[in-house]
Amino acid sequence: MADESGPSSDNLPNSEINDDEKTNLYSENFDPLVFLLSDKAKIPQPKAKVYDNVSKWYSNCNKSGNSENRRKKIEKMDQPVRRWQPHQLPVESKKPQRPRKNLFIKMENMQGPLATLRKYMEEKTRIKIVTRNATGVRGYCIAYLLAFDKHFNLVLSEVDEFWHRSIKFKKNPLFTDVPANEGTTKTKVISNNKIKIPKINSKQISKNTEECTRHVSQMMMRGENVVLIHKVEK
Repeated sequence: MADESGPSSDNLPNSEINDDEKTNLYSENFDPLVFLLSDKAKIPQPKAKVYDNVSKWYSNCNKSGNSENRRKKIEKMDQPVRRWQPHQLPVESKKPQRPRKNLFIKMENMQGPLATLRKYMEEKTRIKIVTRNATGVRGYCIAYLLAFDKHFNLVLSEVDEFWHRSIKFKKNPLFTDVPANEGTTKTKVISNNKIKIPKINSKQISKNTEECTRHVSQMMMRGENVVLIHKVEK
């Protein structure tokens, strides 16, 4: 009878088994002794880590397996969760949006005396504004109101302005020559800049006082110059 000992196949004797089958790690006829002594053996993973003996390989496998199991156990452990009461749960909130602020919205919400100004503006009523200077009443303006604010800053259109001013006579210094067209020179410079200056009409009403009038298409008046505002009666 043929000797059946060793890693030979059940159907074929050892002499008939190919050496490639004995050195193939994935074959049923793999022979470890032939694989170690053969020069033609091919390692499936050439970059595999080399160990001195089987014991070191086995210990390293156990370490990696233990660390992997330990990591899985930590992941499976229940993380501590705070037990919130229903009234303690976080509530989703939205950032409050600040209301839009502009002059037109503020004018619509004006109340009290300023509501009268809004009425004059909406009805396009001609109003009279009494103005002041540093020492007293300067004059008045008759115009249409376009916009205003709580500080009585006014935007006016089609303005007819009336005011009084004192007549000042300037004397030329002695022994100096002043050109006669000095005043017209400034007017030319301003006209070259394309700035239209409203024409002022003046009329002497007393020895040292004159009344001045002018028409301005649009005007911005500061609230500190306003004394009184009322409707112009037709």
